[in-house]
Amino acid sequence: MPKISIITPSCREQGIEINNRCLKRQTFKDFEWIVCSPYNYNYADVWIPEPLKKEGETYNLNKCWNLMLKKAQGELVISIVDLLWFPPDVLEKLWIHYQNNKKSCVGGIGHQYDKIENGKPEHLVWRDPRAQTQYGSLWEIKPIDFELCLASIPRKAIIDIGGWDEQFDFYAALSEKDLCIRIDQLGYRFYLDSSIEYRAIQHPRLTKDWDQKYQEGWKYFDKCLKEIQEGKRLKLDFLS
Repeated sequence: MPKISIITPSCREQGIEINNRCLKRQTFKDFEWIVCSPYNYNYADVWIPEPLKKEGETYNLNKCWNLMLKKAQGELVISIVDLLWFPPDVLEKLWIHYQNNKKSCVGGIGHQYDKIENGKPEHLVWRDPRAQTQYGSLWEIKPIDFELCLASIPRKAIIDIGGWDEQFDFYAALSEKDLCIRIDQLGYRFYLDSSIEYRAIQHPRLTKDWDQKYQEGWKYFDKCLKEIQEGKRLKLDFLS
């Protein structure tokens, strides 16, 4: 079995070609790549067709994450979204972090660019507000500040809390915050490593009502957070 399972959701045609080029250059080779997409990319190790949306859903992101997690065999799961460029040593660094601390979840720092030049995103248009220098290259953060653009989580942690809440597919974003706060309750800790820097290609929102769905999602997230704090929402049942 592979040591690492990379999971990539993508609803954009040709959205993972840049990911594919970056993965081919990785110094760490013991991984599988699982993709959930309406497009069958034959260069992924496992392709899962994107499920149909239910009426009222914004997207299928959380259903896709759960489907990919069910297929994952690696000890360490690394989420890498589409339209992402990253250096050749990313998987190696994340595996070393995991070996040093099996209860660690580690993310990188990512900025957004609006051009592709020589196969790499260029022309910076947005900087990751989490980037800093005062704590060195690795520092602990709150789970609510963790993002799954490019980040590692032990597979056992996700299994033990029952996966992503698919109710968040009716909203926009925020599900990863709920996931990480539940994982935090099991004693895992969250870190950012500024030496892991990825570049995202800026892209438009998936839907015109994205901002409205995002605001509606906060109401549901606040309800979930209250239940977690009361000890009522630690494990869900989306992986059975």
